[in-house]
Amino acid sequence: MKTIATLIILTILTSCSKSNDDEPQQQVVVDVNIELSLKSLNGEDLLDPNNPDAYKAENIKLYYLINGEKKEVFDPNMTYPRNFFIFKHESEYRIRVFQNHSETETLPITYIEWSPNDTDTIQTEIYRNENSIRAIKTWFNGDLKWDVENEQEPFFSIIK
Repeated sequence: MKTIATLIILTILTSCSKSNDDEPQQQVVVDVNIELSLKSLNGEDLLDPNNPDAYKAENIKLYYLINGEKKEVFDPNMTYPRNFFIFKHESEYRIRVFQNHSETETLPITYIEWSPNDTDTIQTEIYRNENSIRAIKTWFNGDLKWDVENEQEPFFSIIK
C-alpha cells in the first residue's frame, strides 16, 4: 500500500508544470475610438433619442473594410456588439465608434450606415507597437477631422 501511495504522489508531482503566474502578462492597449455629434442644418441633435428625427441606435450598423470585403460588425459576446454606443455628453448626445484597426489595411476604413440610404466613411491612420494600437488620424468622408498632434480629444461634429 505504501508503494502505491508513493507512486501516486510521484505521478502527481511530476505531472505538474511550473506556472508562469509570477511573470507579468503582456497587455496591449487598443485606443481606436472616435466620438461624433450629429446636428441637422437647423441645429437639432440627431442622436437625441427624444428627437423624432434622430438616428436610432438599433438601426445604425458599422462595417469594416477588410481585404477588400465590407464586413458587418457584430459580436454578441461584446459589451457593445456593434462596436458603437450613443451617450449623453454635457448638453449633447454623441456616438462613440470603435474604428476598424485591421492589420491587413494601411488606412483601415469603417462605414457607418445611419440608414439604408445614408452611409458615411471613416478612415484611420493607426500607430502600432508591441504594447499599443492607437488611432492617430481620422478622416470623415475624405476630410481630415482629427489628428492626435492637435492634442484634442478624439471628437468632431457633423452637420447632416
